[in-house]
Amino acid sequence: MADLARFPELRFLDRFWLLPPVVLAVTVLLLFGWSGLVIGFFLSTVLTWHGTYTINSLCHVFGARRFATRDTSRNNPFLAMLTLGEGWHNNHHRYMNAARCGFYAHEIDPTHLGLRMLEKVGLVWGLKRVPERVLEEGRRQDAARAAAKAEVA
Repeated sequence: MADLARFPELRFLDRFWLLPPVVLAVTVLLLFGWSGLVIGFFLSTVLTWHGTYTINSLCHVFGARRFATRDTSRNNPFLAMLTLGEGWHNNHHRYMNAARCGFYAHEIDPTHLGLRMLEKVGLVWGLKRVPERVLEEGRRQDAARAAAKAEVA
């Protein structure tokens, strides 16, 4: 990933990958004691891992496919709520460059909202938006699906 090598902070994290979790664990331990370490570091880390693994497994089995991608990805609103927006997995597979997974207003994506707030205060920049052509493609798919359901009913 030569394009990332131009960022010194990423080279630092690649070389000293263990430093951030150790600093976090020690900080939580000093501030909140052993129970803080167990809940604030170990439990939160395990839950984050499980959330990530759940998306990459269950969102390829359960949910709806708005976009015809080359994989089995699906949008799952329940998992999207549990993982702060990552459950809009079919959207993500359709346009992976976007900073948001919930492409439409009704697809709640708290992670994207947080990134937008960080962008407004200048801590994050260059967030990629979903192109209008992709959004329109999804609208056409939704309309076709709704028309097909109306014919059946």
